[in-house]
Amino acid sequence: MVCAVAWDELTPDLRAKVEDILEAKGRDAFALSCRWADDVIRWRKETAPWHYINAPQGETKVDMKRDCPQPNSCVVEQVSCHAARLKSPSAKDDLRYTAHFIGDLHTPLHVGYEADRGGNDIKGKFEGIDTNLHAVWDYNMLDATHKPWPELADELHGQITDAERKQWQAGTPVDWANESFAITLSPAMGYHRYDPPFDLGEAYAKTNLPTVYQQIKKAGVRLAWVLTQVLK
Repeated sequence: MVCAVAWDELTPDLRAKVEDILEAKGRDAFALSCRWADDVIRWRKETAPWHYINAPQGETKVDMKRDCPQPNSCVVEQVSCHAARLKSPSAKDDLRYTAHFIGDLHTPLHVGYEADRGGNDIKGKFEGIDTNLHAVWDYNMLDATHKPWPELADELHGQITDAERKQWQAGTPVDWANESFAITLSPAMGYHRYDPPFDLGEAYAKTNLPTVYQQIKKAGVRLAWVLTQVLK
């Protein structure tokens, strides 16, 4: 959905450049390519830590020296790294990584605490199904809407105002990470170890889905902004 929103934000010339890099045509091809970075973890295991950034328990801001020390990497570093290579002769992987990681960066629990692996170790149920808090925010709440992703992407893109577009076309990956971290630490998230395990459902989704939607819209606008800056 992030990449579908970004596609709709791009000019025809920039869409053509994206298609040339991907060697594929159209919005759906671009959107589906944005899942590739998850698919390749199984044989590119070194890329798994690139999808998130974790801070020590109790911290409220990302610190790159502390949380993303070289030679290791994280989602913040990878956005900048791959975006900088989009004009290289073979940039297909860099485009797919840039798009995916900007999406991850706007998914709150991809910026969380190391102690619980960004909510992956916080277990419970969502609408009666065994899950974890990270997965609730990654896809459980979206799945519960029962809306096909192209339809929901269209709805979200149509809601973006010119004022929001102007406001969101700013900042750095570190700034965006800290926006997500603030959501992770917000009372509405309920980011703590539940005892007994959490049992969430419609009321939790009603409170938090607007935030999920807002993050998808922000990520789509910012991905298009980054692509425009680099490829224009």
